[in-house]
Amino acid sequence: MAGATAEPKPRLPLRVHLMCGWPLLLVAIGGAIGGALGGLAYAGNLAIYKSHLAVPLKIVLNVASGLAAIIIWLVIAAAISSRL
Repeated sequence: MAGATAEPKPRLPLRVHLMCGWPLLLVAIGGAIGGALGGLAYAGNLAIYKSHLAVPLKIVLNVASGLAAIIIWLVIAAAISSRL
């Protein structure tokens, strides 16, 4: 399709990035592992936000994914500290 231009994706509001990005706070306490888990949760939260789910379900899933990242980080931190 020569000459066809793709429409730019609409930008997400800052409030969406703040709501989806709260798991990135793991970087402050969790270093690289916390950053990786927080980044995965952030990407998952953005996918949830862009889905066609009901808003209350999006909120619940957003919180659940962040809490899952925190719990996984705690498990990894406990495993590392028990080996030291």
